[in-house]
Amino acid sequence: MVRQQIEVALSWTAVISLFLATEYAIFSVNLFWTIMGFWALCIAVLPAVVRRDLGNILPFELLFLIAIPFYLYSVPQNLGWNDRFYYDNLLRASEVLATFFIGFVTMMDLHAYTSLRTNKVFAVAFTVLLTMALSSLFAIGNFVSDQLFGTSIVASNRELMMNLVYSFFGGIVMGIVLTLYLRHMPLERLRRFSIGRIGGEE
Repeated sequence: MVRQQIEVALSWTAVISLFLATEYAIFSVNLFWTIMGFWALCIAVLPAVVRRDLGNILPFELLFLIAIPFYLYSVPQNLGWNDRFYYDNLLRASEVLATFFIGFVTMMDLHAYTSLRTNKVFAVAFTVLLTMALSSLFAIGNFVSDQLFGTSIVASNRELMMNLVYSFFGGIVMGIVLTLYLRHMPLERLRRFSIGRIGGEE
């Protein structure tokens, strides 16, 4: 019981951190992170809203994994690390991570609160394809914006190609991570979060 209360407290801490990160994205006028932030907040609080129970919240580890990419984006900017050699790669990786984990949690919510029923293979495949599609869509959208409106989001065609490469390989790597997560997540927790069938159990 105490352990569950601690997990709930950690989950809501992650939700608060997501709210703050989304607020930063709004004030920074960053479309990608603003959209991802609102999407993440909606799917994070959905279980509590639907069941009218603050204790019915997503696993804290997933919520923190969603929040971490937001801070990989915002913290280096605040510390003035934008010119560091690793910043561009860190930013691309954080975008793929955010898209992946938000996509997976969306799948969890669809499984728990709609008539959709799926298995582990489909859940992983869906999340990987969603990650590739959304990451690529935003990358191409940024490139089109540069061409039509004179913005300078994508510095060169090479950077656009690198974004697409990160989307492809990042989606595959995170698919492997998700498979391992579902395989090792205790059955009791799978059932508590209404995702037993995703893990292969009812």
